[in-house]
Amino acid sequence: MKKLKDYPEGVALRLLALRDHSRHELRQKIIAKNFTPAEVDAVLEHLAGKGFLDDARYARKMVAHLGKDRMLGPQRIVQKLIQKGIPRDLVDEAVAEGERDFPAAERVKKLLSKKLKNQTPAELSPAEINKLGRFLYQRGFSWEDMHEIFHRVGGFTQE
Repeated sequence: MKKLKDYPEGVALRLLALRDHSRHELRQKIIAKNFTPAEVDAVLEHLAGKGFLDDARYARKMVAHLGKDRMLGPQRIVQKLIQKGIPRDLVDEAVAEGERDFPAAERVKKLLSKKLKNQTPAELSPAEINKLGRFLYQRGFSWEDMHEIFHRVGGFTQE
């Protein structure tokens, strides 16, 4: 008697029960279980038709998680969604929606308040300002997102 894991749909449903997946990553995981691409594509179409698989919904959830919980900037969020195989038009739409809900400037302010603790921005040395800028840049914030903050502390540099 075959078990649920012996069918591509069973594998897909089990994975989706654990968490949302993008179509691309779900496809890769099911193909890794030795099912044919044609079988997998048929199952993914069926699941998408039933609303179990939706890249737009997945992108919106990921933008909210990466922006609000992980405090990443727009550039890093775009990078992560593209790595998950989300089409660029859906990525741009979800990121724009996420920016309306929780703008990058607010995330920068929140991160700065955590990083600075009891220090005021005026107390930072140029080296500390540069270090803070690199930290924010690595998290996916553009120099434009940080410009006002760095301008206020007198340490904005064109790098």
